[in-house]
Amino acid sequence: MPRIALVAPLALVLAPILVETAHAGPVQFVEQRKNFMVFDDDGTVEHANWFSRAGFYDGYYPLEEGFLAAHPDDAQFIVVYSTFDLVDGVGAFYQSLANDVAGIGYAHAADFDPVIPAEFFDDTPNSQFIGMLHMNNWRKFIKTGTGDIDDWWISLVFGQELGHAWLAFPHVAGGDDTQLLLGRSKAHWSFYMHSGGSPVEGHRWTDNGDGTFTAAKLDQFEFSDLDLYLMGLMDPSEVKPWFIIEDPHDCIDSVLPNQACPEPSSFLFKAESFTVSGTRRDVTIEEVIQAEGERVPAYPDAPNEFGISFLLVKRPDEVLCEEEYALIDEIIDRSINMWVGQTRGRAHIINRTFSADPITPGVFCEAGTSTGSDDTGSDPTGSDDTGPTEPTTAGPATTSDGNSSGAGDESSDSDTGTGGTNTESGCGCRSGDARATPALALLLALTLRRRRPRT
Repeated sequence: MPRIALVAPLALVLAPILVETAHAGPVQFVEQRKNFMVFDDDGTVEHANWFSRAGFYDGYYPLEEGFLAAHPDDAQFIVVYSTFDLVDGVGAFYQSLANDVAGIGYAHAADFDPVIPAEFFDDTPNSQFIGMLHMNNWRKFIKTGTGDIDDWWISLVFGQELGHAWLAFPHVAGGDDTQLLLGRSKAHWSFYMHSGGSPVEGHRWTDNGDGTFTAAKLDQFEFSDLDLYLMGLMDPSEVKPWFIIEDPHDCIDSVLPNQACPEPSSFLFKAESFTVSGTRRDVTIEEVIQAEGERVPAYPDAPNEFGISFLLVKRPDEVLCEEEYALIDEIIDRSINMWVGQTRGRAHIINRTFSADPITPGVFCEAGTSTGSDDTGSDPTGSDDTGPTEPTTAGPATTSDGNSSGAGDESSDSDTGTGGTNTESGCGCRSGDARATPALALLLALTLRRRRPRT
């Protein structure tokens, strides 16, 4: 039986609620499509500074206000696609708006996320929303040079962004390194963790039985037992032990100088498979519970059905044609179906912006009929013969007071990947790599950018 998320988060408010600030004008409803609603943005959303608490809510509250003026308050998550790119260097992010779940490590997230004020909080007292996903320009989900939807990109990016509502922050007990499971920004799994191929990173490692371990590239991603426990979708008694590779060395597939091993904060690799030598350390769910406490609410009382509202935000003078709207509908359908599959059918999504009413067709795609932006960056698969060159992580530059200035870090486009590793840092769905952009190691709203093709 579906366990529906509560109508209002039962969050203990441990910090003052932000007061909505004045803004240039509300986001305006334009039209209903099959899976989503279209809104005009006066620039408030497009130019928001998402990387400080005040800046985030200067962009978010007008968006929520405009949406709720046109649609009932009946969803837990709001997902935004746009016709324009986020600021340079930013690709997609998840931001928590409220939390009432204990035992998943949110206290650690509050330590370094400038938007989250405390482990338990509610910054959306006027709505049910507990999280926002900004998926960036919708055309990033289309393979460059084709009209085909990129299923791999959906599996990684949508899977990781929505997964960030619960993942990945937990510490473990029973050793000197309580953060050994964590990788990039302390909000993703370590490169060396056997995560079963989670969209929140780590790898599906095979123990070769001789002190070496091998990971292969994946076409699709699936949440691990640990993921599902933290999401409230699995009883701890069902969570099988997993392992992490300690003292990694002899990374024979590394393209770093001297075949050096990548940092735990890395993710994707260039070779078709990646083999490393090291020491296996098994980890159990009891070590996580000992460090974080039991999850509350626990399975099977935790929600397993989530309402999501999907929005397309555009500039007022932009006109999209019917075929483009149809592609966005299909991207949303595939995102929902893939994510449910990634949970092994343990969770369900209700599209609250779905409409069964007939849609009046608009213009069809002929030369010059679409005025939406098409500046979506270059082909993320690259052009060399060493395997895919995946999107790298780069965060906006920061000012001396720690706030984001919105400037991109060009060092992420180097041939060796972010911070000089041989891997690209993947979806980048929360904060930038701490080695490449140290000031942004405190952000949870991750950034990703597609690489420029090599010359």
